[in-house]
Amino acid sequence: MSPEQLRERLDSRPSPVSEVRLLDITASYHQILNKVEKEMAETIRSGHFILGPKVSQLEERIAEYCQSKYAVGVSSGTDALLIALMALGIGPGDEVITSPYTFFATAGSIIRSGAKPIFVDINDVTFNIKPEHIERCITSNTKAIIPVHLYGQCSDMDPILKVSEKNSLAIIEDAAQAIGSSYKGKPAGSIGDMGCFSFFPAKNLGGFGDGGLVTTNSKELYEQLKIIRVHGSEPKYYHNVMGGNFRLDALQADVLIAKLSFLEGWTNKRRENAQRYHQLFKDSALTPFIQLPPEVFSGHVYNQYVIRVENRRDELRMFLNSKRIGCEIYYPIPLHLQDCFKSLGYKNGDLPESEKAAKVTLALPISHEVDQAQQEYVVKTIQQFFLG
Repeated sequence: MSPEQLRERLDSRPSPVSEVRLLDITASYHQILNKVEKEMAETIRSGHFILGPKVSQLEERIAEYCQSKYAVGVSSGTDALLIALMALGIGPGDEVITSPYTFFATAGSIIRSGAKPIFVDINDVTFNIKPEHIERCITSNTKAIIPVHLYGQCSDMDPILKVSEKNSLAIIEDAAQAIGSSYKGKPAGSIGDMGCFSFFPAKNLGGFGDGGLVTTNSKELYEQLKIIRVHGSEPKYYHNVMGGNFRLDALQADVLIAKLSFLEGWTNKRRENAQRYHQLFKDSALTPFIQLPPEVFSGHVYNQYVIRVENRRDELRMFLNSKRIGCEIYYPIPLHLQDCFKSLGYKNGDLPESEKAAKVTLALPISHEVDQAQQEYVVKTIQQFFLG
């Protein structure tokens, strides 16, 4: 189909679409409300509101889903990263290598542990950490690597594993955006020493509030994580290690248990939406103006569908907002240039791919609630912006 034919088809079709939200959290509950209410009613009757059997059930199901031996539910994705660092004994004087192009929690958790984040630039295609740049940043103080599976696509893990084994470094996967994704057939969260997940409501598997989880195949780390989660107490009121209040509540587990059986279908819908966007953008002659997100490793779960707009990203964002189309910039300032990290000594130009990504990326609506008519409206609106 030629661009002119596509435009004629889109223009001639009476579209009922007047708004496309970046994420419509309430819409996803219409399908599962009865299941959520049933799970919550059981919890209310049981009186187990913190940890308890529902959290244990969720842990078992997520561990199985991620092909990991163990899982530990915690209070948030941010705390999942922190508790993983604590379980490894990482603290003051240590260094942890990670990406500067991610949500703040990744580096913030390293700082909270007392360690120092060392930033490595990203691949300009996947937006994930460049494995070939990691080894040059390793020092005698380096203790771990946190690769971030950004937007739902796994980092290139084989070379990262090779570097970690050569230098005896732990790997903590930041899989906050990547539940259900995979790398060469291995689920996110099962590849490194630990995997950290977020159940923030905007995630592919989100709760009614904050929640997180750590997966591992190590019995030793599993036992340590459980102790740290409850103030370092084992047995109760006896503390041999420092811990904190990192407990997951049962009501969040109820929601997540109810949702988990739908996750695979929702993920497939996101993938279908991504492929439809790909085709619509190609058919509409927009690829000279935008760069589409590639699936470098099969198993992308599209927590975000992020395009690159080289010169007019901010203008396009304003135009889409004026047409009531939700979009977002993830992330406008890379972490190495954030004011709170000035003491680390990074400056503009040090990590050019991360800095460029912050200037050109734009996320479009991709959730499983987005239908074909809404996607066509998004593409038609972008076509209007670039082609008139």
